[in-house]
Amino acid sequence: MEGHQIVLEIESESPIGGKQTKQFELKTIQIHATKDRVQQKMTYAQSKWRAKWNVFLNYGFQQSTTQNRCNSCGRESSMGFDILIDLTPDFVISPKKGSKHVLDHLLNLWNTKTLSDVTFSCKNYNIKAHTLILASGSPVLAAMFQHNFRENQEKVVEIKDIDPEIFEELLCYIYTGNFNSGRNVNVAELLVAADKYAVETLKEECALILSRKLKVENAAHYLVLAHLYNSPKLREASLDFISKNAKAICSRKDWMEITKNYPELSFQATQLIIGLL
Repeated sequence: MEGHQIVLEIESESPIGGKQTKQFELKTIQIHATKDRVQQKMTYAQSKWRAKWNVFLNYGFQQSTTQNRCNSCGRESSMGFDILIDLTPDFVISPKKGSKHVLDHLLNLWNTKTLSDVTFSCKNYNIKAHTLILASGSPVLAAMFQHNFRENQEKVVEIKDIDPEIFEELLCYIYTGNFNSGRNVNVAELLVAADKYAVETLKEECALILSRKLKVENAAHYLVLAHLYNSPKLREASLDFISKNAKAICSRKDWMEITKNYPELSFQATQLIIGLL
């Protein structure tokens, strides 16, 4: 205690790591100390790290040469701190900068199409890309270009069953790992495309977005979608939503179609509705 402040000091008794780290500069270490949810970055000076907290009335401590005692009851009191010691603070930052550097280059390749070596023809719309990048993000595309397929020889791939904006969104995700939700794309169709080309992370992200958009009007459709394209997250969310809105959903025509064409889904939903699951 120093007047109306609590002071914490930390001092290293010996070089960290012993003789092998004689050149290690202690000032490069970052220490953060927390008391009562107030975190302080400790300052380093004269071989010590130091931090201060202002004392409020509710602390109730008085200074003593041997111990801290509570002003109200006179009992010995202790002070607790949470200490976080970061021996290599710069090491944490460097990979983040490096990752962003790589992502910026990939985004630039996607935007400029520099040295692109494959063209996707999608309903009279051409999309240029790079086979090595696509192969790293999709095992289906990797197999297509590794084997002696016609697409591997001609480097022109015709896409017949996916709309251009959906397929372009899929390829953009492989390059950047980002789903541009601001683009006007059908997320359900994007999930189907991600499943076809085995881009699992995009498929999971689409499932999460659809789970947040569940309504009485689309719950039955999303349940079937999750069933057909093996999306456990969307399936669970759809069943839960249907069980909570059974009266409104089970009287709809699309639910009657599920009862007829997917009896196992109807049975599982019924079990949730009556509380058997």
